[in-house]
Amino acid sequence: MSSPTYLASAEKDDEPKTIADPNEKFNRSVFDSNQDFNHSVLYPAAKAYNENVPEDVRDRIDAFTTNLNEPMVFANNVLQLRPGAAVTTLGRFALNSTLGLGGLFDVAATQGMSKQSGDFGQTMYVWGYRESSYLVLPIIGPTNVRDAIGTGVEFAAQIPAAALYPTKFATLASRVDMAGSVASPLTNLSKAEDMQTLEDSSVDFYSMLRSVTDQKRQAELQEALDTSALTSTPPPPDPNAIEPVMTLVSSPTMLQSRQMTDVPKTRPAKSRTVVIVGAPAAEDDTVR
Repeated sequence: MSSPTYLASAEKDDEPKTIADPNEKFNRSVFDSNQDFNHSVLYPAAKAYNENVPEDVRDRIDAFTTNLNEPMVFANNVLQLRPGAAVTTLGRFALNSTLGLGGLFDVAATQGMSKQSGDFGQTMYVWGYRESSYLVLPIIGPTNVRDAIGTGVEFAAQIPAAALYPTKFATLASRVDMAGSVASPLTNLSKAEDMQTLEDSSVDFYSMLRSVTDQKRQAELQEALDTSALTSTPPPPDPNAIEPVMTLVSSPTMLQSRQMTDVPKTRPAKSRTVVIVGAPAAEDDTVR
């Protein structure tokens, strides 16, 4: 018997794939411009922010912006047919928006409800848009063509709510921390010093950042494939499952009183007892 065919297959490969970067010359040019911005604006602002804003306040800002993005994550979980992630995300948003004081505290995490991944770039990947070349955008930083389209779609979808919360104006740091998600500039500032540390420790920061970004993104994409009803493989039957030892069926007399003509057929099984419920059958009645 052949294996079932799914709408999209979960492509797993033990061999690391080369990151497609056909426009490396252009990307490096944009990357250098972004680095000028980082050194002149982002890194100094991040240092001032981290030194003058208490860590507890920074954590509250991070939790608040994460909670604001949960409805978008939930929508993408639904589009990806990931019911478990969708239920968890909906529960997180409800719990953190109420007991978490509007999302200032991640109460859901203390209850074992971890944050789920989910963005439109990831959704397009699950739908079948797999291969996409690396891309560096001004200010936004490292991404790929598919995720850039997904970010644009999400940005357009959130325009009506733009007055309610900070929209995406991500820096280089946001793509390392949360590729393809919506984050506020303040959240990005809290991560910028980590970016500077990574830069100081690398010989070729462009290649290093490309690798780090791609590894994190591939983990999110694979998670979506493994948990989506479109692409995941159903679990094999449990060989230790216990077959039912007793089956209840109606007697011919009871079937006749309900104007039914046959006893429901059951699969034969070893050591299975069939219990007939109802009045005994006449001599010419047989159970087949």
